[in-house]
Amino acid sequence: MSRSIWSTQQLAEFLAAVSTCETEASAALAAVEWAAEALDAEVAAILCGGEVLAAVGYPEGAAPAAELSSVTASGGGELGVPGVGASPATAVALEHPPGGILVLARSGSQGLSAEEASLLRGMARVTSLTMRMLRLLDDERAAREESDSQAAENARLLGTLSEHTAMLERLAEEQAALRRVATLVAGQSAADDIFAAVGEEVARLLRADIGGVARYRPDRSLTLVAEWNRDGAGLPLGTRLEAGDVERLGVLRAGNPVRIANYEGLAGPVAVLARELGIRSTIGAPVIVDGEVWGSIFASSKKPEPFPDDAESRIMGFAELVATAISNAVSQAKLAASRARVVAAADETRRRIERDLHDGIQQRLVSLALELRAAEEGTPPQEPELKRDLARVTDGLNDALDELRNLARGIHPAILSEGGLAPALKALARRSAVPVELDVDVETRLPEPVEVASYFVVSEALANAAKHAQASVAQVDVEVVGSHLHVSVRDDGVGGADPARGSGLIGLADRVQALGGTLRVQSPPGGGTTMCADLPLGSE
Repeated sequence: MSRSIWSTQQLAEFLAAVSTCETEASAALAAVEWAAEALDAEVAAILCGGEVLAAVGYPEGAAPAAELSSVTASGGGELGVPGVGASPATAVALEHPPGGILVLARSGSQGLSAEEASLLRGMARVTSLTMRMLRLLDDERAAREESDSQAAENARLLGTLSEHTAMLERLAEEQAALRRVATLVAGQSAADDIFAAVGEEVARLLRADIGGVARYRPDRSLTLVAEWNRDGAGLPLGTRLEAGDVERLGVLRAGNPVRIANYEGLAGPVAVLARELGIRSTIGAPVIVDGEVWGSIFASSKKPEPFPDDAESRIMGFAELVATAISNAVSQAKLAASRARVVAAADETRRRIERDLHDGIQQRLVSLALELRAAEEGTPPQEPELKRDLARVTDGLNDALDELRNLARGIHPAILSEGGLAPALKALARRSAVPVELDVDVETRLPEPVEVASYFVVSEALANAAKHAQASVAQVDVEVVGSHLHVSVRDDGVGGADPARGSGLIGLADRVQALGGTLRVQSPPGGGTTMCADLPLGSE
């Protein structure tokens, strides 16, 4: 499992655990316990105003508040870990309670990696959000109790309750939006789908008119990669804009959130376009990938009312999820490229072995067979036994030569390299022990990795039909559908094949997936077996 996927799953589990707590104290304790476990820390604690709210790794009531308070969110520090000694420590500031920090330390000379530090910041954000919500719930309960005993305060308390209820609804809405995006990231959805979802969720959450994701280019321009517009008509994806002299956008590129309260008096293409679209204000948060600012999330409003004071901090959680999605996509692309290189290298080795067999051993055996046949024909009539021996050896050599040809075809069929997929499949069908009905609708040569993978899919399916399925006929269909090659092999055998138990099918699935394709096997008992492969034609 890649570190980015691990980080997302840890954060999702952390969110689920902390969200079930009923009090601030239990939420703080759950937070330090989960953070310590996820990051292999010996001690973890939450402090506020020099007081330890929750801690793990120390004897009960013995957490050193002064020592823990010495660890700062900006500079880090060291903590004395019981039974270990001085160890690197990391602190993250909490938005709630005000002035609070989440501190943890683990043994070893190295501090947290960038991935772990990002996870710790995400945990701190979730902890702050949950504790704030629980505090508001406590305040709401207290306010209700007070309203029962103080009738004169009813009007004021009702106003407070309404305000808190609205805030709770807003926080619950934010949690739900974050959870929806986190689910997409954890499910490894396409990056474009995640970007589009983030743009919509951010805009709806902040009651904005436009939300989206933009990517920075080396020339400092912005490229729009996702946008949601309340009016339904927005800028085309891929639109590039020059930041111009809007100085506050430089703050965003430096890795800090930004707010533009008014575009009046600002110059540059971005400001001009904002005024043309009727945009009055914008907030943005940087998307940081591997320590570099990749781009930004933004929300724009056409209303005269400003965004809430905490709007920037509310969208930072979405920025971190987008960064995780980008890291996932990069990791998957690298893995796919690596697998494709392995398959290509294996195919090249197969071709070389087949070529060496054909040009070396096979040609030598053909020459020996011809020489033996000539010796047989030149044997004197008075030596019939020698003639029979030579004939038997010649026949055995020819049988060995046929077996060698079959072996070479199994390693890599020469006809596939020379003639393409259609002739190779026709030759494969002629040699099949099961009668084959072949329909190949391919007019041109395809990328070599696609042809090789398709050939071995059909070869494996026909071999299984002959060896295990007790089939009387097999149907092979190959056609180009859009930008994919579709390969289907069906037989009328006994079915019941289990793909997980066959090393050949597992190897085929790896080969197909390395090219970005899919392999499906359906084999109900008594219903025959169908093997389908879909391969993108862009695999070079």
